[in-house]
Amino acid sequence: MTATGAVRAADRVLGWDVLRGLCALAVASYHLLYWQGLAALNTLGSYGVYMFFVLSGASLAYTYSGKLSTVREGGAFLLTRWLRLAPLYLVLCAVFIAFLSLRNGELVDRLPLRLALNASFAFGLHDPTVWALLIGGWSLGIEFVYYLAFPLLLAVLPRPAWCALVALALGVVQWAWIDRTVGADAGYTAGAVAYHQVPGFAAYFFGGCVIGHWRRTRFLSLGLPAGVAMWATTAVLLLALNPALAGDELLGARGAVLSGLCFAAVYISGQVSLAASPARVAGWLGDITYGCYLLHPLLFFGFAWFVLPRLGVADVERLTPAARWALLSAVLALSCAGAAASERWFEAPMRRWGKRRLRPGDAPAPYREAASISS
Repeated sequence: MTATGAVRAADRVLGWDVLRGLCALAVASYHLLYWQGLAALNTLGSYGVYMFFVLSGASLAYTYSGKLSTVREGGAFLLTRWLRLAPLYLVLCAVFIAFLSLRNGELVDRLPLRLALNASFAFGLHDPTVWALLIGGWSLGIEFVYYLAFPLLLAVLPRPAWCALVALALGVVQWAWIDRTVGADAGYTAGAVAYHQVPGFAAYFFGGCVIGHWRRTRFLSLGLPAGVAMWATTAVLLLALNPALAGDELLGARGAVLSGLCFAAVYISGQVSLAASPARVAGWLGDITYGCYLLHPLLFFGFAWFVLPRLGVADVERLTPAARWALLSAVLALSCAGAAASERWFEAPMRRWGKRRLRPGDAPAPYREAASISS
């Protein structure tokens, strides 16, 4: 299904598409504001990504419930996920390597190893913020690790006692991980690499799996006003609870409230029923999510590194505030347009090509290779 095609409720959970697209725009806005010295909305950057992890678990559990019981199905699942993430990611990795090489006058260090780790997403197993070639790519590596564990998690979901035990265990691990890294005396900056590892977000992914499992049998069919209220409440709380120091959004009562907000936003969004024009908007937001997430850093730094110096401006922060806001708007617009074009003419054809080469019954029929950033 393309962004311009008819959007059928049976194919997509449209409320998740809306939330997914809003999260991508929130993360991009956080980056563009921060890189230009306009604002530091740390909650948008952090919890915009964390909601992606919840959405990933939810949409995968919704799609694959009752499946992945054989080795062949598990292999097809991983191949499907790789085909969803890799094509655009690897193309943009090549572009960013070229950018860095032109700017620095030399190739990226340990490039063959980096390429191998990024092509396989194996960098998610260790220090993903160090080894990911693209800005924001760290989350994709971690997500792919969750894909490896997903068949086991899927088997737990129909068993309430085991499900509760796993959720509790992962929640304890996640909070202990935050306290040990971000909450340490050295602070967020010193502990950022240690924090951005698989244990730091596993509870989000599994909690999403629980929500997706419930969504198959517990659909409330809420109207658009309920969805708008949830999305507006999410935005207000993220902005109202934004801390002065990066990392503080993860700690204490603020962290507890915002973590709970991630699950509530995904749960309510999954219960929203849309039709006609709102459904088309939701489908478009879902389609542009992955491309927008990956494209906006390249567009911004391509302009800042190669265009601005030719205009006689040494640094983006030397632009007037009005010019910086205009740049933010332009990068967001171009990112969305580029993402829509990529989805229609590159990513969707690649997925269809991959599906034709899977054996019948291996690839999921509903909800279009669902995932979070990469739905």
